[in-house]
Amino acid sequence: MNSSGWQTRWATEADTEALLSLFARCFDAPMTREEWAWKYRDTSSPGVVCLDGDTIIAFNGGMPRSVQFGGRQLTAVQMGDVMVDPRYRGILTRRGPFYQVVHRFFSEKVGETCDYRYAFGFPHARHTRLGSALKLYCDTDRIVEATWQSAPKRRWLTTATPLQQRDAATVDRLWQAMAPTLASFAVGKRDGQWLQQRYVLAPGRGYVCWRVFHRLTRQTLGVCVLRQHTPETVELLDIVAPTTAMAEVVACARHITARMGAKQLIAWMTPAVANALEGTSAVVSETEVVVPGSQVNGLPLGQEPRHHWWLMGGDTDFR
Repeated sequence: MNSSGWQTRWATEADTEALLSLFARCFDAPMTREEWAWKYRDTSSPGVVCLDGDTIIAFNGGMPRSVQFGGRQLTAVQMGDVMVDPRYRGILTRRGPFYQVVHRFFSEKVGETCDYRYAFGFPHARHTRLGSALKLYCDTDRIVEATWQSAPKRRWLTTATPLQQRDAATVDRLWQAMAPTLASFAVGKRDGQWLQQRYVLAPGRGYVCWRVFHRLTRQTLGVCVLRQHTPETVELLDIVAPTTAMAEVVACARHITARMGAKQLIAWMTPAVANALEGTSAVVSETEVVVPGSQVNGLPLGQEPRHHWWLMGGDTDFR
C-alpha cells in the first residue's frame, strides 16, 4: 500500500461497475446501477476516485442542490458515498485515500469562485472528527430526531390525499409561499420538479407524497412525504408548506401514520426545523449524525450557514 503509486481523477461513466463494487465492499449492501444513476443524475461526474494502479480504492461523491440563503439563490453540493476500500482504511493521514478524494473535490468544486458555494452531508460524528482533524471539514450543524405518536382521531377541518402529477403547479405555489418564510436559513429548493425527481422517480423507495387541504374550502395547506420503514414506524421525510401551516401538516401526517397501522412517526431534521415544529408535541432526541461543511477553500466561507441549515431526512440521498 505505497501511496506513491496512487492517483486521483474525476470519475466517469466507465467507472460505474467498479464504484458499485466498492460500495458493496464498504457498506456490505448492494446498490443498483439504476439507483446510482438517479443519485448522480444532475452532474457530469459523480465525484473523485483514488486509484492504486488500475483499482479504485476510494471515492467522494457530490450531488448538486439549488439552495436559497440570505436572499441569494446559489448552488450547494450534498456529499455522499464517501468510501474507502476496507484494506486501506487504516491510513488516516494526508497521504491517505480518504484525504485525497475529499481534498480534491473540495479544492476544485467548493468555494467562492467554484461551482458550489457550500458543501453539506450527513456523516456519523466520528467520521466528521477525522475530516476536521485533517482540516477538510468544518462544523456547520447537526441532526436531531423528532418522534410523534400516531393520531387515530380524524382531523375535522383538514384531510389529505396522495399527490398527483397534475399537482406540480400546486407544489410550486407552496414552495413560493414557503421560501420567504425561511429567508434566514439555507434551504434546498422544494418545488414540483424537485419532489418529482427526489421522491416519485426514486427507484424502489416506496415514498408517498400527500397533499394536505382544508375540507371546506379545498385550499391546499401543504405537502408531506412519508415512508413506512417497519410496521410500527413511518418517517416524515419532507414538508412543503409555509411555516404557519406546518403544524397542521404534521398533525395530518400523524393521522395518516395511524391509518397506515403504525404507532409512531419519526423525522430527521436540523434544530431550525425542530424549532419551527415546537408546538407539535414532538419528542426530540440527539443523534450521532452531523452536518459538516468544507474548509478547504476557507473556514469562514464554509461556516457561513453554521446553525442555519434547514434540512430534513429528504435532503439526504439514503433515507
